[in-house]
Amino acid sequence: MSFIAIDLDGTLLNDQNEISQENIKAIQYAQDRGFEVVISTGRAYFDVQTICEKAGISPFVIGTNGATTHSKSGKCISSITITKDRVESILQWLDERNYYYEVFTDKAIYTLKKGREHFHNEIKSLKSADLNADMKELVEVAERQFDQFGYVLVENYHDILKQEEEFYNILACSFDKKKLEEAWNQFKKFDELMVVSSADHNIEITSKRASKGMALEKLAFLMNGSLDQAMAIGDSNNDLSMFQKVGYSVAMGNAKDVIKAVCTTTTLKNDENGVAYAIYRYLENFVVQK
Repeated sequence: MSFIAIDLDGTLLNDQNEISQENIKAIQYAQDRGFEVVISTGRAYFDVQTICEKAGISPFVIGTNGATTHSKSGKCISSITITKDRVESILQWLDERNYYYEVFTDKAIYTLKKGREHFHNEIKSLKSADLNADMKELVEVAERQFDQFGYVLVENYHDILKQEEEFYNILACSFDKKKLEEAWNQFKKFDELMVVSSADHNIEITSKRASKGMALEKLAFLMNGSLDQAMAIGDSNNDLSMFQKVGYSVAMGNAKDVIKAVCTTTTLKNDENGVAYAIYRYLENFVVQK
């Protein structure tokens, strides 16, 4: 048994936040031939489930950057939390410095009403400005972030802490690179935390015991499978951990050069059905057919 692990944003999803018919057919083609397809993303499981149901596919799902793993039937196989005390210290730090942030739990994505409004206005202002191509793309990525399912708006971070839910992931955003770097350095200090990024405007904080790579490795172990000939496809910093675990790593054509440099190969862009292209090439040329 082997695995095909696929990132979502910037990879499987096109710029309309949809899974194309070509990518759906390729996933089903791989599943019909006995490969276990795994969606591996920073998004919450309930959001991914909505996307997959719309596309008519039933993969394993590694969510919130490896903090959760769900079976094809929706059963939670694994969950790794951040303690409420640590969540409180993180949110207090972010709140005092006016970052936009989202907190992912097993039930919802919590964010502050005022923070969301401010960040939305910042995006709106940037969209009307004269931006270079890279910045324009980044703003569009940030705007698509609001298309996620499961948002709950609250007045302050204390309302989040009142929830009797498991805390999996905290995402913090800023278009100010220095400000974002300050947050990265702040939370990297804590031994129990993992800090990654899925786009140039954000950082994502999970438990040190949670990453896409560790979750994929655990899933393979539980399924008595192997990652020796497994394939992982992605485009961002938070995909690096799963690239390190598989035999065949694929960077999207829209990934940055630093991501492409560590991968076995590069496929087409997410708006060019790059996942489908990678799957067919993998099955035809890399996997030893029996």
